Amino acid sequence: MACGRGARDDQLGLTPVATTREIMDGIVIPDSQAVFEAVAYENGVLTRSPHGDDEWNRLRMRALAVAEAGNLLLIPPRARDRSDWRTFSQAMTTKAAAVAKAAESKDIDAVLLTGGELYDTCTACHGKYLPK
Repeated sequence: MACGRGARDDQLGLTPVATTREIMDGIVIPDSQAVFEAVAYENGVLTRSPHGDDEWNRLRMRALAVAEAGNLLLIPPRARDRSDWRTFSQAMTTKAAAVAKAAESKDIDAVLLTGGELYDTCTACHGKYLPK
């Protein structure tokens, strides 16, 4: 859905620049993928997780980017409707912010849990809105 580059939302005083697809391709997909791949267990054994302050901070920043992208998706004309789109976008923000908090605490299991909740939110939204 094109956002009408340069079309101003007078109520908020914002001028959307990127389309929904560009936000997904440039922010949501790469940053959420990093979140989803940050922690892995195989047969109950931890095989992948952030190590050191820099890696934990990078994970936190990626989660925050996804959280803020949820806000960007609420800015007209990107918002497709005022019901499920709003609910999914707000859930993306909330779930990604929880991942950021888990990363800040360096809590591997919380990153796995909240990352899974974020994944479920993305999947539900795609089920309704992703073009077939």
